Amino acid sequence: MKKSNFCIAVCDDVQAELEEIQKRTEEICSEEHIYYEISGFQSAERMLAEIQKGKSFDLLLIDVMMPGLDGMELAGKLRDLEEQALIVFISCNREMAMKGYEVNAVRYLAKPIDQERLREAVKTCYRKSQSGKELFLPVTGSMRKVSPKDIYYIEIAGRKSHIQMQEEAWDTSLSLTELGKLLPEKEFVRCHQSFLVNCSHVEKFRTSSMELSNGQIVPISKHRIKEVRQVFFDYMKN
Repeated sequence: MKKSNFCIAVCDDVQAELEEIQKRTEEICSEEHIYYEISGFQSAERMLAEIQKGKSFDLLLIDVMMPGLDGMELAGKLRDLEEQALIVFISCNREMAMKGYEVNAVRYLAKPIDQERLREAVKTCYRKSQSGKELFLPVTGSMRKVSPKDIYYIEIAGRKSHIQMQEEAWDTSLSLTELGKLLPEKEFVRCHQSFLVNCSHVEKFRTSSMELSNGQIVPISKHRIKEVRQVFFDYMKN
């Protein structure tokens, strides 16, 4: 596997369930074009020890009910260590798992896990973790590292997507929809069927277009004008 930009750890004391969660998460990451690295732990103590040694994770999928150190206690210890990983609790004990707000958990997933709920949780955490981070995108025969803030806009170019930066442009095999899932959700807006624009580079709005800081004029679809303006204004408030 190529160097990942999204590190995931799964912790469940039941081996079969641990393997199942890992498998489902790997499938989701592959389908969503998320370049990942995943580790499994059969006890909270082992996960904690690994993190104390310096291992860093972006997302922790933690079973709540475990012998010894349980998932909630593990999360509390991680927060005491100022560990910033995003936490998703997994459990058949809804009452206990709902206490996750005390350790700023992002989601609670009930067992047996619904695949689409897991997908939504993984995608949400991925977007949160990637804000300001570099991405690895496929180009012909290799991968290319890019910082989202350096992208001005992305345009459909045949079966590829054309990525425009300040001084260069290049193509990736990912579709506009796939790229939209990878880029920071509140920073990019789909203003047209063929264009995805970085809000930070928008200089002016016109009736049916916007002007970017590099002078490029990008069209806005009539049926998207209201949505585009709202996304941009929300971006400006943050």
